Order: sequence, then C-alpha cells, then structure tokens
Amino acid sequence: MILPALLFLSATFTDPVTGRTLTEVSTEGKSSNLYFHNSNFTADGKYLIYANDRTGTSQIYRYNLETGESRALTEAAGVAAASAMPDRFQARRVLYPKGRELWAVDVETGQSTRIGEAPERARGLGQPSVSHDGKAAAVSFQSGEKSWEIGLIDLATGSYRKVLEQGFRIGHVQHSPTAPLLFYVWETSGYAPQRTWLVNADGSGNRPFYAAIEPSKWLTPLKEWITHEAWVPGTGDMTMILDKYGILLVTPDGPAKVVARGHYWHAQATRDAKQLIADDFEGRVWLIEAATGEAKLIATGLRRAGEPHIHPSIDPDGKWVAVNAGRKGRPSVAVIQLRP
Repeated sequence: MILPALLFLSATFTDPVTGRTLTEVSTEGKSSNLYFHNSNFTADGKYLIYANDRTGTSQIYRYNLETGESRALTEAAGVAAASAMPDRFQARRVLYPKGRELWAVDVETGQSTRIGEAPERARGLGQPSVSHDGKAAAVSFQSGEKSWEIGLIDLATGSYRKVLEQGFRIGHVQHSPTAPLLFYVWETSGYAPQRTWLVNADGSGNRPFYAAIEPSKWLTPLKEWITHEAWVPGTGDMTMILDKYGILLVTPDGPAKVVARGHYWHAQATRDAKQLIADDFEGRVWLIEAATGEAKLIATGLRRAGEPHIHPSIDPDGKWVAVNAGRKGRPSVAVIQLRP
C-alpha cells in the first residue's frame, strides 16, 4: 500500500540569472534524483521518481508533475532508492534493487512485488536497466574478491542468466534501448586503459566500444578521457562527455560527432536526440540543440564544493528537467518546466 503521507510543495525559487522558476519536490529530509543516464521520469510523463530520507532511511517517492504533490512508494529496509529505474515500457512500474533481489513498485498503488534475484555470489545489485524489448533487466554486481558480473533477470519469470564476468570493477551497466546489446565501463574513478565496452546480450562479442586501431574516428589520442555515457532512448546511439572538449554523439560501431563544445559534466538526450540537457563544473544547467550545438542557459548556482552532482535528467519528450539542487546545505531535487 502507498504510504499515507503527502509532501506538499512549499518551496519555489527563481534563478537570478535566467529568471526561470525551480520547484523543490520536497522540503523535508534530503532528496536526490536517480543516476543521470536513465530518465528520472515515468514513460507517460506524469511522475518524477526520486529518493528521499525523511523517514530515516532512503525510500522511493513519486512527484506528480501536474498536481505538485509527492507521495512515498516504499517503506522497507534495504531499498536502494537512488538506484531505482522507471520502466520505459510500463509507465506504472519502477524497478529497484533490494540486496541481491530485484523488485518493482506500482507508482499508482504503491504495491511492491519481488521479481527475482541474482545468485548467492552477488554482493548487492547495481541500478537495473530494462532491455530493448522490455522482457528483462540487466543487473551487475561484485561476484568475488576480484570479479564483477553482468546478468539478465527475466521480468516475467524472475530467472537469472549470466552474461559476462570480468576481473575488474564493472560500472554504469546500461542495456541498449534498441538492440540486444549492453554497455558497461571499467570503473576506476579516473583514467582507465580501456573504459568503455560493449557485449551482446547472449554474452558473445565482448569488445571495447572503440578501438585504438582506428584512431581517426576519434578526436584525441587520449580516447579514454571519455566519461558519463548514456544511451539515447529512441535511436540506439549514445551521448558521451569528452573531458574538457565537449559532448559527443556516438554510434555503437564507433563513429562520433561533436554535438557541443564546452566543459560539460553530464548529458542526457530526449527520445529523438534533438535536445540534450547538460550540466557543467560551475553548477549551471544548459539545454542544447543537437543540430546546431546552440546551448541555452537554464539554471545557475546549483552546486557548490562538496555538494551532490547536479545529474540533470530530461523527460523523454523534453518538457521537464530534474536536477539535484544543493540549497542551504540541504540536498534537494528541483524540477524546471521547459515548455507547457
């Protein structure tokens, strides 16, 4: 059952530079948005999904973009709220890990259902990622002292199938939205000898996303200073940040083009890849037209040293943006309406 508590909005503020209105989705507890490479909005554009710790533990909440009210969706121990993921095929379903189990919560009723689990060797699950056909969710976990694994959990039966195991830390696992293909990175929190990888969903064809044998397809010999990658929901391409250079749009077979020059940090595209939302190291958020690279300033002053990353998220149709907004020492989530 949905928790009875409603968190009615009581805080809006105006950006002093852009004049835009930002609305905090909750003024109680500390809030955070989900990781940026998946849209934080439900597939029907009705709700924003976010995490909040007002009850003492981080839980999943929904924010109604029309009525402006928030409601708790979970209350159980062990919920990895910040690793939740809205299902782009089923607007009412949000997936989330709880230990090595995968659960789903209905955003209308608050009813949670256990879907399945990873093997006992799993040490908790990373953020799930729905497959291209909506039938499975890709998950990842540490499987041994020096090994990490990617697998698929069938959303109908709960069965688990191993895809890949590596002897390095795996991160940012994302299933392609258009093909039986998974993306992952060698996670080092810095330079990696080969950061980005692709593997087919059946476990075959594990390969570097881009290879040194074809440097002409890339813009710099330091190809591994690529970071913060995200699939484009409707095209099967990816956006990537080339450090200190700009935002790239990359196809799975390697070729890339520059979308926008600038010192950006994270970027996410709309369903059709016509617009991107991105933040920078100065705490600003930009709306970028992919065809021209024109960047329009949306918000400023959203992050100071030591505060959470902004991790901007745009809804698939480009109507709303959600951001982490560090205001008055209390992490919060704010939404910005881009158009009616």
